Amino acid sequence: MRVIVIYESTRGRTKVMAEAIGEGARSAGVECEVIEARKFKDLSDACALAIGSSTRVKKVLPKVKQILAELSALDGKPAAAFGSYGWSGEAPDIISKRLGELGASLIESQPIKAKDYPSASTLEQCRELGQDLAKKCAEMS
Repeated sequence: MRVIVIYESTRGRTKVMAEAIGEGARSAGVECEVIEARKFKDLSDACALAIGSSTRVKKVLPKVKQILAELSALDGKPAAAFGSYGWSGEAPDIISKRLGELGASLIESQPIKAKDYPSASTLEQCRELGQDLAKKCAEMS
């Protein structure tokens, strides 16, 4: 059982958020794989999931959009959304909505968003999210 963090980033900002989520999950004693969206294969042994994308022209980036379209029912799997943006920041909300439609158990009422480069407090939120995902995994095992 492991936490999987999938991201697609245009300028490295969403990647930094993904890595912070991974740090948080690992600090809580759970295996965590941080995967660039173009390298994602499946959720086979995932106990929890976070998906992030930068926002481009008010949309989710293409590979994350494809993953969201191809995912099957998540049946209550703990999940969360995150991402960075320069202007408007819709991608994390779109991801969160889709995860909910797939039956995920969203562990955050709002996705974590960062305008431009994530601040120290935003990165701390990301680490806490990773810890929360890890706790949900521990509860399931």
